Amino acid sequence: MEPLRVEFVRKNIVEATHFVHAIALDETGRQIVAFGNPELVTYWRSTAKPFQAMAVILSGAADAFNLSAKELAIACGSHIGSTEHIKVVREMLAKAGLTESYLQCGIHEPYDSEERNRLIREGLKPSRLHSNCSGKHAAMLLTAKHLGTPLETYRQPNHPVQQIIAQVLIAATGELNLPETVVADGCGAPIWASSLRSIALALHKFVTQNLPELDTFLYLKLPTSEAAKRLVEAMAQHPEMVSGKGMWNTRLIEATNGCFIGKSGAEGLFAGSFRDGRAIALKVQDGNPRATPIAVLTFLERLSWLSEKGLEALSDFHKPTIKNLLGEEIGFIKVVFP
Repeated sequence: MEPLRVEFVRKNIVEATHFVHAIALDETGRQIVAFGNPELVTYWRSTAKPFQAMAVILSGAADAFNLSAKELAIACGSHIGSTEHIKVVREMLAKAGLTESYLQCGIHEPYDSEERNRLIREGLKPSRLHSNCSGKHAAMLLTAKHLGTPLETYRQPNHPVQQIIAQVLIAATGELNLPETVVADGCGAPIWASSLRSIALALHKFVTQNLPELDTFLYLKLPTSEAAKRLVEAMAQHPEMVSGKGMWNTRLIEATNGCFIGKSGAEGLFAGSFRDGRAIALKVQDGNPRATPIAVLTFLERLSWLSEKGLEALSDFHKPTIKNLLGEEIGFIKVVFP
């Protein structure tokens, strides 16, 4: 089957086209439809964050440091660096006696406009807390601290924290060769590659709390099913920590009242699952994330998996228009199914 096409159209002339590979699984995890190549191998990027956050619970660190649902949600998220996000990550680190100086996630300007403008007004520079991966890195640091392992090397692939995460992803995907694909992500932490099919299946197992148990590490305190359940509930309760208020990933979780848990990643990747196990994964072939929201929502519409009310709540992403700098509508975006 050919990939989906996301077309940007002005006056009936297609000005740009993004090809999208997509797969959908039913409640049992069986493929029911695919467009393009479901065996396409791609890096997980931030779509892996819920799985990376499993380590902080499995190790017992989340309970030892009394992490809240909001803090667990931001460990799974790609936040926009708002004042609230910074506060949550800072408090999370403080519970382990750590500060932002321990973070090794790099620095970029906050995506939140209010916080970005505040920094400009006050003549301040962004900090490591503003990184959209600071929640993930904070969870890794807390895990390392609780296990009594080195903090300075927490993001190295051979560190015990990263070994736990790798085993979680191997269990979720069934791909034993996963470690061979490891490379540094944009934030410096390890990331792995899987087929689109495996990514969809992993989200199916995660959201339904059906991940295989890990018996590799004797120091793990909790079963994977319990860890996954706590993270799924955290993301459902605090979708604003998964991305940010008004952001499409957050609003998709909100529009389904937490019945659908999904996570976007860099280079146009997205995967998610309903609580009953129906799951999807999509990858924009050229990596342009502007095609992701409409492709995901139209795919869910095609499957009849998103209600009219849900689609209406997300209409600005589902039926977007092209506007010029004057605010005039000069075109539209559509998804074409082969």
